[in-house]
Formats: sequence, C-alpha cells, structure tokens
Amino acid sequence: MLIAVTANEANLQAEIDPRFGRAACFLIIDTETGEVRAHDNSSGIEAANGAGTGAAQTLSEYGVSDLYTGRVGPKAAAVLDQAQIRYHENISGTVQALLDRLTGTVSQPNLNQPQINPPAYGQGMGRGMGQGAGRGGCGTGRGQGRGLGRGQGMGRGRGGCGTYQAEPVTAQPPQAATSKVTTKFHLVD
Repeated sequence: MLIAVTANEANLQAEIDPRFGRAACFLIIDTETGEVRAHDNSSGIEAANGAGTGAAQTLSEYGVSDLYTGRVGPKAAAVLDQAQIRYHENISGTVQALLDRLTGTVSQPNLNQPQINPPAYGQGMGRGMGQGAGRGGCGTGRGQGRGLGRGQGMGRGRGGCGTYQAEPVTAQPPQAATSKVTTKFHLVD
C-alpha cells in the first residue's frame, strides 16, 4: 500500500508538515517494501493559488491510497475524495514516529508520538468595547458584545485547544501474540 506523508524535509526524521498543498515535500511510502520516495513540492509552495488541488492531483498520479497531514483545504479534499484517497488530518510528530505507529512497532503509548488533535471550541469574554462570547477554534473569536459602545471586541476565550493521545493504528494484524512487527523503511532515489 502506498501512503503519503507531508514533511518539512526529505527524510524520515523530519517533522510532519501541517500544510498539505504548501508542504515542503511529500514522502511516498510503500508500507509493504519499506521503500520511501521524496517528492519535492516547491511548485506548490510557490503557487499563487491551487496548491492543494495540484498536490492532490500529484498524489493521485503516484497511486497513493492514504495521506497523513496537518490540514487539507476544502478544494483539495474534493480532489482527494474524487481520487479515492483517504486523508488523515491533525497529524503531528516525526514521519518515523508515524510509521512506527502505523506498522505496530510501538508496543506502548508514548507521549512523544504523533498526536491527533481534535478541533476545540472556546467561549470567552470579549475585549474591546463590551463583553462578547468568543466564537472560533482554540478559544478565540469575535465577541458580539453586550456593553458600552459597539460591542465588537475580539474574544479571548477561556476554552482551550483540546489534545488527546490517539490509540495506535495498526496497518496489519499482529502475526502472533509474542512477535513484534518490524519494518525498516529506507529512502531511495
């Protein structure tokens, strides 16, 4: 199975790039052979618009079945859906840590492993002229105020960004109760 991971460098120790269309590169990984190919995405970084849709088309041409990244925009999501590429968002950590989790080489949860961050919504007091309930992710937003003046203060929420440690994802079933799946990934030209 071919998967793609957005990365800020062309190596397995690189951090997963949170941007999809403007990621520095894509690592195209064959989970069965361990072969890793780096695709330079400088055209996406320099694109005035359409970076996400162009990146989605590139992954489709590679024959990728799954994408792991920080965030996918709505237009890129439509292209990925049309190409039947599953995408997994809010992924962070290193590429190697993600691969370890996908292949089952991590036996116990580790807080340094990739985390999947769910969206969080905060309510808060508005700043500026009047109080307001903040609306938006991570406790920030525009207040609709009930105080003196216009009441259009920017809310600084008391809600917070939620994070949680996801359960390990196993790409293949365990071979035996006592065996440990080990797969070596290697970068090829």
